[in-house]
Amino acid sequence: MKTIIIDDNESAQESLEELIQTYCPQLTLAGKAFNIQEGQKLIEQVSPALVFLDVEMPTGTGFELLQQLPEIHFKVIFTTAHEKYALKAIKFSALDYLLKPIDAEELVEAVSKTQQDTQQNEFELKMETLFQNLANNQTDQKMMLRDKYGFQITSVKDIIRLEADRNYTHFFIKDQKPLLISKSLKDYEKLLPPEQFFRCHKSHIVNLNYLLRYDRREDDILIFQDGSKVPVSRRKLEMLLERIKLG
Repeated sequence: MKTIIIDDNESAQESLEELIQTYCPQLTLAGKAFNIQEGQKLIEQVSPALVFLDVEMPTGTGFELLQQLPEIHFKVIFTTAHEKYALKAIKFSALDYLLKPIDAEELVEAVSKTQQDTQQNEFELKMETLFQNLANNQTDQKMMLRDKYGFQITSVKDIIRLEADRNYTHFFIKDQKPLLISKSLKDYEKLLPPEQFFRCHKSHIVNLNYLLRYDRREDDILIFQDGSKVPVSRRKLEMLLERIKLG
């Protein structure tokens, strides 16, 4: 699999190259670039199948590089040293990323996922979701969700609640049928905006914008606009009531 690295940090390039040679023999490194201008030329020259792309570089971001290309005929694994908003946009889009310093096990997992993801139209949707999220800044964020039947793009603001089902999560979305996603509730707890979403129970995360009322007569139950009822754990009750009061 023909691969290139675009990163402004030479030591980061060398470290990633060493990891690739040691743990990912299926990848063939075809070149390296230090900025988005060099990166664009390298992409045009070698037509890579996979690009490791640094998010933040002095002459521009990796996102800007991708937006300058007429078409994207390769897979992307983003690399970044920062837990910033841009990383949340990547996560919402279900694209692969690696935090620096890069861990060998995480590298192998990301490469494996990329190789298994053979549907070009799904990758294009992920990129479209990413660009929309970057353009919208932190308003009207979109999330890429995939169940056993396919995938869809959902507005985060339309998610009413999430419910755990072992290692799966049920998504209850405004004016849509529920979705069962093969990720745990914990995966979404840090991703969803805390000003909207609250984990009220070990099995439930709720969007407080859809809360109708809190009923203590029914063993501390939250009632939502879609008619659903969700329990609140006792240790989360005080925090929840404070959130509702402040809201």
